[in-house]
Amino acid sequence: MDHRAEAREFLTSRRAKITPEQAGLPTGSRRRVPGLRRSEVAALADMSVEYYAKLERGSLAGASPAVLEAVARALQLDDAERAHLLHLAQAADGSDALTRPRRRTARQWTLHRSLQWTLDAITAGPAIVSNGRMDILAAEPGLSMTIYTAEPGSSSEEGLRLLASWAATGGVSPQAEHPTG
Repeated sequence: MDHRAEAREFLTSRRAKITPEQAGLPTGSRRRVPGLRRSEVAALADMSVEYYAKLERGSLAGASPAVLEAVARALQLDDAERAHLLHLAQAADGSDALTRPRRRTARQWTLHRSLQWTLDAITAGPAIVSNGRMDILAAEPGLSMTIYTAEPGSSSEEGLRLLASWAATGGVSPQAEHPTG
């Protein structure tokens, strides 16, 4: 059986298993098919009827995990059925879950000169620049900067300055350069 036909058969059979009562919907008197209507599944999954109908015709390629989860929730799928639905979607995409390539590739990120100057000017403690995914970078619009500082004249400030000096000298402590003894 091809993947589209298998997806079509799976979704239609699961839709037929759920009654309106089980889904928490009012029962209608004129039902031509057992189970839920496509429009009811679409409403429960918070998507258009057209999009759900496309999925039910076997066009699962490109469906996001959130869409698949919404369909699984609407059809009240158990764990094995959810896994099968995800497998069908992965097969439609032409890959399996372990070897599926990432859709977005990370672009090589370079530090803007002005941001580097700002980071270099901070001597009171470490600073972190990160993107929205909290990848630590140091960059540009859409990034945030976190700066750590300590109370002036405190032992914490002295420790942060010492760490900064070690970073500036490549991680070699002043004591290691000039051992006493």
